[in-house]
Amino acid sequence: MAKLLLFASVREKVGMDTLDVNVEKPMELSLFLLSASRQASIRPSFLQNPYLLYCINGEMAGLNSTVCNMDEVAVMPPLSGGV
Repeated sequence: MAKLLLFASVREKVGMDTLDVNVEKPMELSLFLLSASRQASIRPSFLQNPYLLYCINGEMAGLNSTVCNMDEVAVMPPLSGGV
């Protein structure tokens, strides 16, 4: 299992903050997100669109990055703020 962590507006749209997703073999992040959306019965666009940021195990990732069993995947909207 890989853990999907959802933050801010993504969490609000989906209605949950975490989801365990079965990963039998390594797969691209885009396929992982599609699998997660099917498992949770939510729109794929809630998890995958050009305005979201992705991290795998704390490292920034793109949709073609690889997700493996036991990975932690975070989905979040763009961060803002400043000093």
